[in-house]
Amino acid sequence: MKVGICQMEDKGSVEENVKSAVNYVKKNQNVDVLCFPEFFAYPLGYLRKLTEKYGKRAVEKAYTSWILEEVVKGSKKLRGYLIAGSVIEKSDNKYYNTCYVLRNGEIVAKYRKINVIDEEIKAGITPGKETVTFNVEGVKAGIMICADCLKEEIVKEVCSNSKIVFLPISMTSPDHPKVEGHPLSIAMAKSYGVTVVKISRISVYDGKKFGVKSAVIDPSGIVAEADRVEETFMVVNISF
Repeated sequence: MKVGICQMEDKGSVEENVKSAVNYVKKNQNVDVLCFPEFFAYPLGYLRKLTEKYGKRAVEKAYTSWILEEVVKGSKKLRGYLIAGSVIEKSDNKYYNTCYVLRNGEIVAKYRKINVIDEEIKAGITPGKETVTFNVEGVKAGIMICADCLKEEIVKEVCSNSKIVFLPISMTSPDHPKVEGHPLSIAMAKSYGVTVVKISRISVYDGKKFGVKSAVIDPSGIVAEADRVEETFMVVNISF
């Protein structure tokens, strides 16, 4: 399986971030799977600023259907699957942090983040309830979004039913304690015999770039890792 990982840098606006994502799709059509990070469209601090102003109506103000529409349109150009990071989904007047899996403009699967963090709850995001698995090129795949990997019950359910797990993560806060390596992903891979595809995002704060390196981890350890905390594109061939 040829997997393309888009370690995207925040461009500072929703419009520019979506444009960047669609450009990745246009330029990398020959992979089996193309992956975006969590909340790839939203700039650093976007939800936090809206929450300070609108409280739990922040997610309502942040929601725009055109983000998904643009990505769906772009996915028609791909030969393979698009793991579309995550966007804000509106359903029955509730809002979710949702990862869509797309192929040829069609929604193959979607997963709503279960272990939403305090910042998301304050913004008005509703936790999902169910894990999701689907087939990619005949391989059973699962999805977790960022903090989902901190909940053992979620990890167990997803990893026990998958051979490959896609893990879009968002930008860490600049004051977040620095984590060296990929301890949780390595533990998941070794404990459950899965391959973890971790898709990160980069931003700039106080003139310095920060973020976590994207990586592919299997039971033997780190198979591939971004060589720097910069915008970069990785193609990794994964065997099962």
